[in-house]
Order: sequence, then C-alpha cells, then structure tokens
Amino acid sequence: MQRNAIVIEICGVVVNGSTLYFWYVQLGELQNWKIEEEKKMEEMQLSQEAAEASVEQEKARSKAARETAKAAKRIARVESSKRESVEVKALKEAEEMRKQLDNLTQNDKRYRRYTIEEIERATDMFSEARKIGEGGYGPVYKCYLDHTQVAVKVLRQDSAQGEAQFQQEVKKLTKRKKKWK
Repeated sequence: MQRNAIVIEICGVVVNGSTLYFWYVQLGELQNWKIEEEKKMEEMQLSQEAAEASVEQEKARSKAARETAKAAKRIARVESSKRESVEVKALKEAEEMRKQLDNLTQNDKRYRRYTIEEIERATDMFSEARKIGEGGYGPVYKCYLDHTQVAVKVLRQDSAQGEAQFQQEVKKLTKRKKKWK
C-alpha cells in the first residue's frame, strides 16, 4: 500500500480515498438531481392544480350558461303564451265589436249602411251640382239619405293618403255636425 493513500473498509469492501471521493461527488450530484426533480414535481403539482381550478371554473360558467338559456326559454314560452292569449282576446273583442256594429246598422236607422247604388242615386251619379268641395282624398258631395242631409266623401284610388287615414277622417266627421250653405 501507498503511504498517503487512505483505505477504508465499508461493509466488508475495501475502498481507497479516490474511489471514496468519486462516490462523494456522485452523492452530491444525486442530491442536487433529487432537489431539481422535487422542484419539477412541485411545479407540475401546482400546474395541475391550476388546470383543475380552470376546469372547475369552466364547468361553473358552462352550468351558468345552461341555466341562463333554460330561463330564457321559459321566459320566451311565457311571453309567447301571453301574446297568444292577448291576440285571441283581441280577435274576440274585434269580432264582438263587428257583431255589435252589424246589429246597429241593421236595427238602427242612424247607423245604416248604404249600397253604392243608393249613394249614386242620392248624389245624382256624383254630379258636379252636388259637389261641395275637394279634399286630399277626393271630392265631397252633398245629398240626402233617408231624409237626412249628409256629406259623401269619395276616396280616390290615386290619393296620397291611405285608406286608414280616410277611415280616421270619416270617424272624426261622424262626431261633429257640419252645416252647408
């Protein structure tokens, strides 16, 4: 054996100093590698926890979106049902009003409907002698129907105003009495 060489017996194995030093360096490297691997494992664990938290948030958002969609569908069904019932009610009311108007025109001379032939006869076939004015809708004629002096407004087909406006004006005129010369 050499003089300065260190020899150690470990578990029945004789080891010299250079081998011992090599093992010591290897042990240090293994400990460093172990520490790095533990850090990597910790980072992976944190990354996994963050991913799981993100998945849970997405699940919660998805659930909230589904619940919102269900609520919107329920609201739409309720609104649709309400609209349908209002439409049915309006149709019934319109039909009732039409029936009442028909009853009035059939039973009450004040609200009688006249045929075009009766109006043509009363206005002398819309003669100029019976004409009392001209409006945006067309000419207005003075005549007698059932012994009552009336004005007959004629709606021109090329009139700029619509039929709905014409009807509105007729309603206004029925509410007021006008005197002619």
